[in-house]
Amino acid sequence: MKYHREAKSNLLPLYLKNVSMGKVHSKFNSGLNLQMEDHLLYIGCCGSPLSAFGLNIDEAKLRQLLAAVRIGDLVRYKEDVLIFYSIQGTITLACQELAEVDLRLPAIACTRQKIADSRLYNYLAAMEFEPFIGINLDEQAGRHVELLQSADKTDGNANSRVIRFFAGRGKGLTPSGDDLLIGFTLALLLFGPFQAWKQALAGEVTGERTTLISVAYCRALLAGYASEPFIRLVKLLDTEDMAAIEKTIKEVQAFGHTSGNDTLFGFFLGLKFIIHGG
Repeated sequence: MKYHREAKSNLLPLYLKNVSMGKVHSKFNSGLNLQMEDHLLYIGCCGSPLSAFGLNIDEAKLRQLLAAVRIGDLVRYKEDVLIFYSIQGTITLACQELAEVDLRLPAIACTRQKIADSRLYNYLAAMEFEPFIGINLDEQAGRHVELLQSADKTDGNANSRVIRFFAGRGKGLTPSGDDLLIGFTLALLLFGPFQAWKQALAGEVTGERTTLISVAYCRALLAGYASEPFIRLVKLLDTEDMAAIEKTIKEVQAFGHTSGNDTLFGFFLGLKFIIHGG
């Protein structure tokens, strides 16, 4: 993959514009999240796809940071530098040195009428999702999947009903239901504003119902930004290159235990909704 560089999402300057203090929110083997007031920032490693609200740094720097900081440690942002106050002293990370990557949702040439004939849609239509997603598609879930792909998205009550069913459903840092909603919304926003749906999503996907990490991905998407592999995914609606489609699908599937497949399933359902008059 072509991710071997230090970089930051172009959403970060918007998030950090009026922020000065935050804290370490969570740590993983591969990175950490900072909570800067209402926003999360993910610090990952070069060689990994760039998060919509993330920055990637050299592996040695990341290992030093992970070894030094603890959850709850204070972080200060000043003059485009993140300053970590750890038990081992202060550690600085200069954000201005990182290449800025455009992770805004791209304009695509594919129209609603052409989706069904696109190679990407037909590839997704041939996939078997159910064994690989984190939601058990029982009768109740099946009814809500049907509602998701058929209900009028100008109907606020229907929107809230289906979003409440999926939000926070499942396990993990980003529950499967959240991933499905993000994939679905990603497809919708390529073909229209869908303001009533966006309003319901913002109101229902909250920290009271699901994880703050899911909320962060949802907020980024509603602001028009997505993680690197999903930017590549949506661009594939305009391509005939099957090798590129297969490569990107596999890359997305590699996210988490089921997160990638959950998001792809939601994206496929969103395209179906658009095809059938959404």
